[in-house]
Formats: sequence, structure tokens, C-alpha cells
Amino acid sequence: MSGLDTLVLAGGFPTPEEPLYAFTQGGAKVLLPLAGKPMLQWVLDALTDAPGVGRIVVVGLEEQVATATSHKVVAYAPNAGSLFRNGVAGLAKLRELGKLTPQVIMCSGDIPLINAEMVEWGIAQCPDPGVDLYHFDVPSAIMETRFPGSRRTFIHFANEDLAGGDFHIIAPDVVDRHADLWNDLLNNRKNALKQALRLGPMFFIKLALHRLRVEELERRALRGFGIHVRVIRSKYAELGMDVDKPVQLELCRRELEARAA
Repeated sequence: MSGLDTLVLAGGFPTPEEPLYAFTQGGAKVLLPLAGKPMLQWVLDALTDAPGVGRIVVVGLEEQVATATSHKVVAYAPNAGSLFRNGVAGLAKLRELGKLTPQVIMCSGDIPLINAEMVEWGIAQCPDPGVDLYHFDVPSAIMETRFPGSRRTFIHFANEDLAGGDFHIIAPDVVDRHADLWNDLLNNRKNALKQALRLGPMFFIKLALHRLRVEELERRALRGFGIHVRVIRSKYAELGMDVDKPVQLELCRRELEARAA
């Protein structure tokens, strides 16, 4: 199967204090029904239709409860307890099944508005296998124009506001390096200030004062940790429209019902 190996991270199980618990009641968020399909199926459909996507491993669900399907899915890996450990488990599963591609897509299972065109565009932005992490973010103007009232969280940089995306391309061995750093950054993915503090107090101060530029983060990652990061500003808001809140669930439901109609 040609195309990039892909991990679909599907391990979100909202707890009673989280907004989506009323809808999931302890079940997997990605299996919530949207316009006649589980949320995860919309993501798998987009990846399946994209020629640049090869083998897919779904991480965070047991196969017997994964009601979404694709002929590209070669394995399921159970929830390992955290986003970082799920990523490690997914890569291990791919390695069990054969040699990894030089780059691997990591895609969240809760971005149901993506389609194959967006996936192919994303792959085309990442031509250099020497880059350890292509990190996709959505500029605020693009997000708020496409999805007004979506209640997305933005990181306020010196010259731009960005919403974190949920589609990235990595060099697989980067996960094996600086495991503690990756674990901390992913555990604090919803808190940009804590992430900046992990990179150093100066970065925390500059981000808190909205004086930090994205290029400074890229340079710090390379010089301080030997990690070559490149931030991609997505022209598609859908790559960052994940479902964390009821308003986002309803927004995606309306969009997909309109698309199906």
C-alpha cells in the first residue's frame, strides 16, 4: 500500500466534569453519531480517499468497539492512557507490521470536517523528510471566518493568533528522542503558557506578554533540543476544528448534514 503511514488518535473518553460527557456517557468521543456516521468514520473516509495516505492504525479503541471502518486500517491499538503513550503505541504497532514510511501522519479522530483534498494539501506542505515535526496551526482570521462562534482557543503570538491544529506530519524517530519533553508538551497541549515554560522561562515571559514569534519557537526547538520543527499555517480551518465542546459538536453536525444533503 503506497502513501504515508498514518496514526488516527481516537482515545478521547470524556469524564463527568467535561462538557461532552452528557453526550458520550463514558463512551468514546469519536464514536458519537454525526449525520448518520460515527465521527471517526468521517475522518477515515477523508484519509481513505486521499492517495497520499497509506496504512492506517487507529489508536485508542479496541477493534471490537470500533464501528468505523476503512480498507486502509491495518490494525487497532488500545488506549494507552495518554496522548503521548498512544502515539508511541501506534508507531510500535506500525513497526510490527513492517518498515515505517520516512514521514508519518498523526491525525486526531475528532476532526470530522476534513476531506481528502485537505489531507492531500497538508501532505504537499511537508516535502522535507529532514524536518522532525510539521505542526499545522490555523490563523484566527481563517478560523473565525470559516467557523464564527466556534469558541476555538487561540495562542497569541507577537504578530498573529493561531489555533492549534489536529493534523501533523512527523519523522517517526523524533518520538523516541526527548520522550519526557514530548510527554510534557502533549499533556499541556491545551495550555500554551505551560508549554512555553517547558521550553524555558524567557519563552514563557514573552508568550505571556504576546511578544513571542513562531520563528523563535522553531529556532529554540532546533538549538535547544535538536528538534527541527516547522509550523504550517493551514488555509483550511477544518484541520483545526476538533470537537471538544457541545457547540463544536453541533457545528460539525450541521455542516455534515448539509454536506450529506
